[in-house]
Parts: sequence; C-alpha cells; structure tokens
Amino acid sequence: MRDEKVPLVVFDLSQLSYFGSVFLALLLRCHKLVKSKGGQLVICSPSVASNELLHVTALDTLWAIYDTRRAALDALGA
Repeated sequence: MRDEKVPLVVFDLSQLSYFGSVFLALLLRCHKLVKSKGGQLVICSPSVASNELLHVTALDTLWAIYDTRRAALDALGA
C-alpha cells in the first residue's frame, strides 16, 4: 500500500469467523495510510459475528461493507 500512488484496498473477511482488537488496530492503521494517499479501503464478506463487531465499534460507519468481493471490487472500479 505504501508504494501505491492512490491505494484501493479490499479486506476480504470471508475466511474469518471472528477477530479482535489486534486486527481492528491493523484495519485502522491501513485506513489511515490509505486515506492519507487519497485512496479507499472497503470490507467484504464479513461473518455475522464480524459484522456485529464492526457495528458495535461503529467502524461500519468508517468503511463501506459489501456482501461479496465482486461487489467490493465493482464499487472501487477495479
């Protein structure tokens, strides 16, 4: 991401059933870097538990969340 002029990032959570604070910190660090370069970070395919965690932490208001990877890529124009 650091080498990209304007990074477009999709975090595909389809293989995660749950994550904690360390992963949330990673998402936030990536978000900060991507935004500083004028890029965009989106999330796709969260599990029910992951979606709930993003909602409870209000991070679902920070990133667009898509049901599928294809929908996320389409939204980024990739």
